[in-house]
Amino acid sequence: MNSVLAIAAALLLVSCSAPQVPPTTSPYQALAQFKADGTFKIMSISDIQDGVNVSPYAIQLITLALDKETPDLVVLDGDNIFDWSPSLLFSAQNVKKSIDTFMAPIIERKIPFAVVFGNHDSTMPMNKQAQWDYFASLPRFQGFAGANPIGDRVGNYNLAIDNTSGAPVLNLWFFDSGGHTLSAVGDTMLPGQIDWYKTTSDKIKAANGGVTVPSIVFQHIPVPQIYDLLTPVDKSTPGAVKGSGAQSGNYYVLDSTKTSGGVLGEGPCPLQHDQSEFAAWQSQGDVMAAVFGHDHNNSFQGTTGGIQLMYDASVGFYSYGNGDLHGVRVLEFNQDSVTQFTTRMVYWKDLTTDTIPANLAYDGGFAHGAQWGYIAVAVVIIAGLVTAVVLVVRKIRRRA
Repeated sequence: MNSVLAIAAALLLVSCSAPQVPPTTSPYQALAQFKADGTFKIMSISDIQDGVNVSPYAIQLITLALDKETPDLVVLDGDNIFDWSPSLLFSAQNVKKSIDTFMAPIIERKIPFAVVFGNHDSTMPMNKQAQWDYFASLPRFQGFAGANPIGDRVGNYNLAIDNTSGAPVLNLWFFDSGGHTLSAVGDTMLPGQIDWYKTTSDKIKAANGGVTVPSIVFQHIPVPQIYDLLTPVDKSTPGAVKGSGAQSGNYYVLDSTKTSGGVLGEGPCPLQHDQSEFAAWQSQGDVMAAVFGHDHNNSFQGTTGGIQLMYDASVGFYSYGNGDLHGVRVLEFNQDSVTQFTTRMVYWKDLTTDTIPANLAYDGGFAHGAQWGYIAVAVVIIAGLVTAVVLVVRKIRRRA
């Protein structure tokens, strides 16, 4: 059994690591300025989580949202592909085709984009570094600073957005929160990531005359403080969801005194063992909000410890989702009052009256549990091989 587990672990780790390289020496990279009217709009899209043939419903949702909102920047907030999709297990070309499909509406509209990786993004034929390089070959990719791999985490970088006078007034942080497909929950941010964040945050502050630049974090798996926005309740409470990981013994509803809209559709699966990231944000004093994906049925937002935490739901229909509450999150800024930004969800139901087929409204039983099926098949194959070897050995001994 140990050998089986070792093989399964090896399959997860193949091509997942990347060499350590020093972070960029530039404290920030300039993105397109705020528009002439002083506004800037970001759209966060997460959990496309599909195979080579991306669901046409996901593409429809993305396309309709882009046309309605006309964002200045799109952020792909992780689980952009589904690592255990049979079509992606062994074909790098299929991974590229999947990326090309969901990127087409963004590229056709000439919208700049940034990328965050999630726990379902690294595949055996094309790891996160290779995917980063492919994204970098596409028009208007905003990863100027490079992938900055730290350990096995790829895509730790930041972008500054200048006002119409050319001064940075908004900074965006992008972090790879790690995790892997066999985990129900994430683990922790790496110490090197926290160190890089603090060092770069200090450089940005120094370059800005000693004044912090208000910042937004984009990462796939939420911080554990997401549970600060929930209230433990009895299991029978209407709308209560079962917690996850360390909180799996409790049921929760939204804390109305801390949250301001959105849906709690499942127990959050955060970075269970991480306590340093949120504390670092607070100590640096630059992060005013963070946007997460990962938990497809969640789209709520709220404030704890002076920082807004929010989900962006899911746009994918291959894995599980929440019916016409599939959607994207929009953040809108004015250069004269960046800290007073507004944010809202844009759901399928806001974009179209088209009906989602019943089998897609909350689907993904195979997709989300596929890895266990593959492991079961591997166990059967290995057991068969071991049995065959034993029989052959016995036969040889009898002849001897």
